Amino acid sequence: MYTEAEVDYFIDTIKDVKPFPKVRDLRKVLSPTLSLDKINAILKYLERSKQILVDLDGNIVWIKNNNIKEASNLSETANFSKEFLEHFGKF
Repeated sequence: MYTEAEVDYFIDTIKDVKPFPKVRDLRKVLSPTLSLDKINAILKYLERSKQILVDLDGNIVWIKNNNIKEASNLSETANFSKEFLEHFGKF
């Protein structure tokens, strides 16, 4: 299992990587602090809880900010990667 502190570390660390890392690069970014098993478990948790968005190519394209209202829409709260915005344009 993993702790809330490990989830916070995961999110804070990948937010600092520009552009957001690919899923396959998470081990390089997060180890040795987190094991591969913990990285995979936290990633799945964040995806299921809709706190992170990964595209079909394995790119992390969005991370939910902790200080937003649940009723906010995606365009108001999104923190999209530069590549995502270049590809799809601004909202």
